[in-house]
Amino acid sequence: MFNFNSRLSFILGILLLTSLSCRQTNSISIEAVKDLSLETETAKEESIKFLTYNIHMWEPKVDDLVKVIRNSGADVIGLQEAWTESKNLELAKKLGYNVVFGGYQAKSKKPRRAHWIHGYHMPQVLLTRHKIIESKHFNAMEAKKDKNNPDLHKDVPIYRGGTLAVLETKNKNRFVTFVLHLHPWGGPDNERMVKMRLAEMKGIQSALKEYAKLPIVLLGDFNTLSHRDKKTGYQVTTYLEKQGYKDLYRTVHADPKKKPGLTCGDGRIDFIFYTEHFKAIGSQVLTEGVLGSKGFKESDHLGVLGALVLKSKKS
Repeated sequence: MFNFNSRLSFILGILLLTSLSCRQTNSISIEAVKDLSLETETAKEESIKFLTYNIHMWEPKVDDLVKVIRNSGADVIGLQEAWTESKNLELAKKLGYNVVFGGYQAKSKKPRRAHWIHGYHMPQVLLTRHKIIESKHFNAMEAKKDKNNPDLHKDVPIYRGGTLAVLETKNKNRFVTFVLHLHPWGGPDNERMVKMRLAEMKGIQSALKEYAKLPIVLLGDFNTLSHRDKKTGYQVTTYLEKQGYKDLYRTVHADPKKKPGLTCGDGRIDFIFYTEHFKAIGSQVLTEGVLGSKGFKESDHLGVLGALVLKSKKS
């Protein structure tokens, strides 16, 4: 079992995406990795486990996904293409987790219509065992058509939707998580689409300005490769690095040749980015058989799991 409370065992690999199609017929081998201890963790620190997973229009069965999440021990989960609201709520209920995603307001008698893009329900779902202090939803795609929808932000171009939440741990530490899904079209090297994804990321950063003093974690399907994996100018990851973010998987596994960490076909496009408030502990890609996952049989993406230590403000 993937357990960060004392010692953890990992499995890894990393990168290169050259086509939009993610599903591959070849299997990805599982590599054994040395145990990573949490000797640095004290009463002043907390370890937090994050999981990001594009579940391909809810292709996994709810119970199968419940098993993967439970086995992972993830405290915060970001799901992309979780387009079925009833399944999102069923998943949260079975896990006993809090949940928030675009278009849904638990306290509202008439919940707002969830994100729809070209006829598809497009919420980016955040599940967590932590307390949700505040949440916001973003989408700009249909802003001109529905000016009264508070989720549609013309000045924050997040076309596939984004979910932001301020979370509070049992030690009363607060941090921000943003679940995103950037433009999927055109491939990671398509100049026009790269510019659109960069504009989305800049929009997300503008939405996060008011939370700049808090620790921040970005989870999701970025639909782009990383400049840390291939010596070229991938603008989104370069921009995030300049903004002070670190790529968790590549921080833990610095050599892309030894640990490519492929998450979608021949590429690594699913990321967990974090700010300086955290320390990286470990990260792995959920290849077939890992924590009960079924690999590409379950989605055209693989989940990415990681652990960070968040320092407490307590003296």
